[in-house]
Amino acid sequence: MTTLMTRPRPGLHRGFAAWWLAPIGIVLFAAALLLGIVAKGAGPLAPELGVDIALSHERNPLLNALALCINAALSPVGGALILAVLCCAVAFLLRRPLQALAFGSTASIGWLSAEIGKFGVSRIRPPGDATRALILESGADSFPSGHTAFAVAIVWAIVAVSATAGRRRWILLGLGSVFVAVVGCSRLYLGVHYPSDVIGAILVSSAGVLLWMPIWGRLLEPRLAELGLIRKLSGPTGKEPAGV
Repeated sequence: MTTLMTRPRPGLHRGFAAWWLAPIGIVLFAAALLLGIVAKGAGPLAPELGVDIALSHERNPLLNALALCINAALSPVGGALILAVLCCAVAFLLRRPLQALAFGSTASIGWLSAEIGKFGVSRIRPPGDATRALILESGADSFPSGHTAFAVAIVWAIVAVSATAGRRRWILLGLGSVFVAVVGCSRLYLGVHYPSDVIGAILVSSAGVLLWMPIWGRLLEPRLAELGLIRKLSGPTGKEPAGV
């Protein structure tokens, strides 16, 4: 007979598994696509390009290095490695497989949602000669920013699986917002995205997460929690932390 001590810890905080989050996700996704279509219609020399040009005049070696490091760390390969390491650490070191799966799936869905936006909008990258781009980026995949989408998805996933509540959760959200802002600004600083690409990434990634979390929390997690392998990998739960 299975005891409480061997029951897997919940993957998501229960407040993030509500079905009413899904309609919000749909609205955000529609708003993002509309923003992308309107921004694309303004052409490559849209007024918002002025932000990239202004930032190109404020470059210095330290900021250059920071922006390039972010570009490499949150690239498709870098992002996949970050997710893999974090998920393995949570699953095998902390012995919380459901939280690892919840974190990995939520972050992945939010990140990959950007690909739908890229395919649906097909916006050309900012002209590199105008922005004095520090890296070579070309093609019709400017909207939304994939790096920013990854940052947003990671923040959502961390908040959703953590047991923090009240003031601690707001602190976590604040730190996450700073992280997203830094990543988004780095894309403009490098001269490879328009400001609307960054805004679109926040909307698209959030939309994907909000659509996914109820599906995970209501349909998938309860079934996975009953699997023998999940129970075997799970450590003692003890008393649930406050806010869970």
